[in-house]
Amino acid sequence: MIRLALAGCNGGIGGSGRQTTCYLLNDTVLIDAGTGLGTLSLEAMARIDHVVLTHAHLDHIACLPLLVDSVAALREAPLQVWALPEVIGLLRAHIFNNQIWPDFTVIPDAAHPFLQLKPMPGDGITLAGLHFTALPALHGIPACGYCVSQGDTTLAFSGDTSDCAGFWEAVLALPALTAVVVECSYPSAMAAMADLSMHMHAGALSERLRALPPTVASIVIHRKPGLEDRIAAELSAALADRDLRLPQPGALYQFG
Repeated sequence: MIRLALAGCNGGIGGSGRQTTCYLLNDTVLIDAGTGLGTLSLEAMARIDHVVLTHAHLDHIACLPLLVDSVAALREAPLQVWALPEVIGLLRAHIFNNQIWPDFTVIPDAAHPFLQLKPMPGDGITLAGLHFTALPALHGIPACGYCVSQGDTTLAFSGDTSDCAGFWEAVLALPALTAVVVECSYPSAMAAMADLSMHMHAGALSERLRALPPTVASIVIHRKPGLEDRIAAELSAALADRDLRLPQPGALYQFG
């Protein structure tokens, strides 16, 4: 069984109800570390052993440096962060560089660090019983989605992306797809902005979701602040016969 808690699932902040991307899987694995991470208790944060990043934009890593600092004294093993090699390079150069934030990969010393930055293997990796494999994404910087599987349960996460044919081809080829967690930042009337920023809009997403088997749950996240209701109305009308979910931060799903 995969337990998916959406600590953050918005495309921005504003008001107490909006938190950026942060998904907790079975209490010990995190996908992305946006502002939603800050809503977890200290005890819940200390239980996280692995953070898997889709890309290095701030809304997806904002709370990662603070997480390491907050729980280091409560852990016996380093926090492990997994991402594409290019993303690991960005974290080393621009975040954990002893200027923006301490380099916790060598604190308190190189042999016993609080943090380990690890490139995602090309053939994927199993973390706490969950197998992660990178999926294609198009976002203008090094980025990916993920297939997460355990037994007969498979979830696909898009990360931030424009309409990426490679992602959808890979998703359709998954033998036991249970749910897809996919971004939709804009209504179709703002397709030009979606294309410029390399995000999905409701018109393109509706077509992609209709091509999936009807049993697959579609969990739509990353709706931009102030546009949530327009996106929801458009998707709900186009996908009235599908298992469409439009969550708020704090939503909890169990699959398998």
